Amino acid sequence: MPEISEKVVLESVVLEKSHENEEMYLKAIYLLEELGLRPVHAIDVAKLLKISLPSCVEMLNKLDKKKFISYNGRNGIQFKGKGKKLAEKIIRNFRLTELLFRDILKLDFEDDSVCRFEHVVTDKIAIALRKVLNNPKKCPHGKNIPVY
Repeated sequence: MPEISEKVVLESVVLEKSHENEEMYLKAIYLLEELGLRPVHAIDVAKLLKISLPSCVEMLNKLDKKKFISYNGRNGIQFKGKGKKLAEKIIRNFRLTELLFRDILKLDFEDDSVCRFEHVVTDKIAIALRKVLNNPKKCPHGKNIPVY
């Protein structure tokens, strides 16, 4: 059996973690907009994610380079097409997972596990969840579940 180097494993973990971090930023921007905050600014995202402003700005610049958002310090943050679609998908997965935990698994849907679980929900799983949950329109908090 071929050996997998420690470096390859660590790089894989870093890439996965980086992807999750990007998703958390997109989710935060979406939630802030949903609350009516427009434009969303870096300080708003930093406060919601409980991180430093410089760290937040660094990631927002990365997301801007990847064309998920448009970020200009004073003008705030605006979603670009693919960023908005990805944010809606993340929110859909999160809210379907909340319902799965509450209605099927009978677990605390406000547990940190929900957030971790949302990152592994594929489109195929989301479709199955919608069916099992009788095509819900709202999450346990009464917020809309985006159709992606």
